[in-house]
Amino acid sequence: MSNSRMRGLRAATLAGAAVIVAAATGTAGARTRSTVVLKATLTGHYLHTTATGHGTATLTFTPTKACWKFTYSGIDTPNISGIHQTPPPAAGYHKVSIFPYTATTSEKPGCEALDRWGHNGAGPRWAAKIVANPTRFYVIIGTGRYPNGAIGGVLQRG
Repeated sequence: MSNSRMRGLRAATLAGAAVIVAAATGTAGARTRSTVVLKATLTGHYLHTTATGHGTATLTFTPTKACWKFTYSGIDTPNISGIHQTPPPAAGYHKVSIFPYTATTSEKPGCEALDRWGHNGAGPRWAAKIVANPTRFYVIIGTGRYPNGAIGGVLQRG
């Protein structure tokens, strides 16, 4: 992955993760004052790839942090992961990551403080949208062979 693409993913992470701030603090209309758990079943079929792996994503939003836990098997080494708006494009580049989790995806759970994210208030608005209507968003896990997503799936309330 090029340095400029990696910088772009990191920038998108900062902008997109502020999504969680609004959901947790209620600054974008949807007031979430408690824990919200979202889940997705991940497959290659959903992303129109030939990847045969599968997995799960569990996302937990609280008033102060966003956490994630991935499980997966049957894919090569994961690298990036994130939330995108449905529907996924034909096999290929997923242009806009609303909330990238990390540049090094693993099965180790992770959390970030919500106040870490945000750019011009866009993040809080996205968080409110994700929490309010999770089925309009999907999660991907990218790998070396499938850098734009080996497996993915639509978010559902947990």
